[in-house]
Amino acid sequence: MKSIKLPALILLTSILMSALCCGCSKDPGTTTTGKPDDAVETKTVDKLPEDEILIIRDYKNYAEGYQSDITFVMSDGSVYSSREYFNGYSSDWEYSLSDEDRAALLKKYTLPVAEIPEEQLLKIYNSMINIDPGAKFAYSEETACDAGTGVTKVNLEGTWIKTEEYGDRNGELDNRYARKFNDLLDGAFDSFRKTRKDPANVYSSTETFIETFECTKTVSKDTKRIITNIDELKAFEKDTGIDLQNNESFEKFGDPDYDSFRWCYIAVEIVVYPKYLSLEDVSADAFIVADNYVGFGYINDPVIDPSEDVVEQKCYCHVVQIPDNDSGIYDGFFM
Repeated sequence: MKSIKLPALILLTSILMSALCCGCSKDPGTTTTGKPDDAVETKTVDKLPEDEILIIRDYKNYAEGYQSDITFVMSDGSVYSSREYFNGYSSDWEYSLSDEDRAALLKKYTLPVAEIPEEQLLKIYNSMINIDPGAKFAYSEETACDAGTGVTKVNLEGTWIKTEEYGDRNGELDNRYARKFNDLLDGAFDSFRKTRKDPANVYSSTETFIETFECTKTVSKDTKRIITNIDELKAFEKDTGIDLQNNESFEKFGDPDYDSFRWCYIAVEIVVYPKYLSLEDVSADAFIVADNYVGFGYINDPVIDPSEDVVEQKCYCHVVQIPDNDSGIYDGFFM
């Protein structure tokens, strides 16, 4: 039998060890649904979808009061944004606005804060549609306390996929298309940082108390009011027959030791609708403060029969708690 020379023996041993390592290197407790970046066929489109929310960048912090800053990028390039910083008495968290509802209100009642040119948005979109939703989301080891949480997420065929997170924890989707998308989006936002208009404020049951009541009395004057003290609140209750002070969300208004009027106003509006509509039909979804509009808003307007027949009317009142800011920002409410 011929002896195997040393170099050949070393080579054979190396091959056998490599085969063994390849066969057992995968951790049986670790799985991933993502595909390697170079195994994904690149998709390219030359046209953007119509009437869609493509991207949401959202930040929330509950450390001191409620802070929210959310931006929507629409498929036509328009950018809408709302910002809230308030610690009101929420009326019903169960009916909090969804992201889609908030975007609908912004689009209906406010103006875009910025525009992304079609050519630039198309580049962003072509990176976005190639993101692998099954890729691993990798976090850094650094954490912060009470820094809030911000996320960027994209709409991939009706499913929202998070591409990055920042604040308390920092991380991103471990995918080259996701990284490219994040960089392109940052570049777009940087391009209009100095020219971007101020965001609107959208106060819904997510942030504060908002509700619509039936009036027991018909009110024909002072149908819009900003109530700033206990005397004005009592006058409102007398005029409308609505007893707010016995509602637990209003129990501190007028309190000698902790008066909510020190940091909070109450906006009210009397409205009249046909009696055949239900209270749910006429209930406002939010109170919006923007440069072009200040007032209550509906995601879906009450549907009124267009016939000319005279029908019995009913009196309702929208009520919302809003921040005690410079009252001048609410001047548009009375226009």
